[in-house]
Amino acid sequence: MAGGRRCPGGRSAASTRIQVGTANHSVSGTNYINSGVCNVEEKKHFGEHMSIGRTLAPKHVPIPTIPVDGQLLFEAMSLATSLVAASLQLLNLYKTVWWLPQSYNEYSMNFYLMDPYLLIFIITMVARQFVYALLCKSMDVTTPPRWLPFAQRVMRILLLIVILGILFWCLYYMTERHNSIKVFYLCYPIISVYFLMFGASIGPFFDISTAPLYVKEDRKTKFLLDKPLHNCSLNATAIRAEVASLKSDFNRRLKRALFASSGSAYLCGIAPVIFVPPHLHFDITWVVQHIVLIWLGRLGAHFTQAYPVRYCDVLHRAALHLGKWSKVDGKSNHLPAQSWNDAVLWPHGSLVRHNKELYRSEGLCTAAEPGNSSHYRFYALFGNPTILQCSLLGLELTLVAVQMMILVRTTEWYRVLSMSLLIVTNYYTLFRLTRDYLVCWKVYRAEQIVQEKAQMALSGNAQ
Repeated sequence: MAGGRRCPGGRSAASTRIQVGTANHSVSGTNYINSGVCNVEEKKHFGEHMSIGRTLAPKHVPIPTIPVDGQLLFEAMSLATSLVAASLQLLNLYKTVWWLPQSYNEYSMNFYLMDPYLLIFIITMVARQFVYALLCKSMDVTTPPRWLPFAQRVMRILLLIVILGILFWCLYYMTERHNSIKVFYLCYPIISVYFLMFGASIGPFFDISTAPLYVKEDRKTKFLLDKPLHNCSLNATAIRAEVASLKSDFNRRLKRALFASSGSAYLCGIAPVIFVPPHLHFDITWVVQHIVLIWLGRLGAHFTQAYPVRYCDVLHRAALHLGKWSKVDGKSNHLPAQSWNDAVLWPHGSLVRHNKELYRSEGLCTAAEPGNSSHYRFYALFGNPTILQCSLLGLELTLVAVQMMILVRTTEWYRVLSMSLLIVTNYYTLFRLTRDYLVCWKVYRAEQIVQEKAQMALSGNAQ
């Protein structure tokens, strides 16, 4: 038995040496290309391993250029959608029957029952990001590049002072007209959730993006929300570090999108209900349904803006380089395997032992740590990027379908108007998600065919 296992062990050791050499010399090869300085021995050594590097590296299919809404346009559309949603909620609460012959109402809504300071408070909160984006865009055009960061910082502080002044002025008069507990219900959830998620930073208060959007040097070549970029590396340590950075960026975008959509739903849907006069009667089921539909609609819009196709492609490429491990059952423990080494980029089908478990690598190359749940989730979510796009598209299709069903069953005039406008606000998001999904499906279908052919060729060479 010992003699029978000598050859597999030898091949594994040789494979390890080749993999380490590939991982190390991919970095040296990159340095050689960038610096242009290399001696004859390094060139020869680099050339010997280039063929192996090409075999291990996943093949990426380029994504076509897909238009992405600029931050100013997105904030303008978000402002319009939020104002429409708030107006419809006020209509649900303060509607009248002005058309009846004996009615004392001249208008479709009881405007005298509305608190004007609450309306100013809501408009100020939902318009702050659009005003900030507009000022940043104006400063990008008029301010010299060297003064731009300082000017943006000063502008942000001044804008914060103005907005807080307006909000405190509204809260002061609202406290005099209403019970202070209502003002507490209005402010406490927003403030507590904000500081819990972002701390004392004022950046997310104005801007949901994660990268500077208005920089003069990048004006001609910038692609909004398309950073960080992917680095096709064969260094296992560098791949895991890149994945950790991308995971943090993805979670940061997720957190900001959740806060922005939830804040819009709270201000436009819940805040008007808090300050309804006690004697006013309304359909609470319809009002709560309106709040949920606002939140789901804004959630889809913010996710679509935060995760465009090219950004998802960056995550997908990193997932292909990361790879994944599948645990081998206990009956196969007699198979020859090496101890997992974090410096090795393991090829397809490698058997390793880690934490007393046996794992087999999947994909063209694997840099992930066996048993690491974070790496496994990253590959499961972004190994096939159409999963994310399909999930968002399914959510938006379900939302629009439910709204259409409600609209068909509705007869009251204010409900027909409310549901019709909400459906219209979701059509653009549905169009973007459908377009992105179709593009991703076609591109990654072609990429899957290329990867399968490369994997079959690699398996044939190994045999």
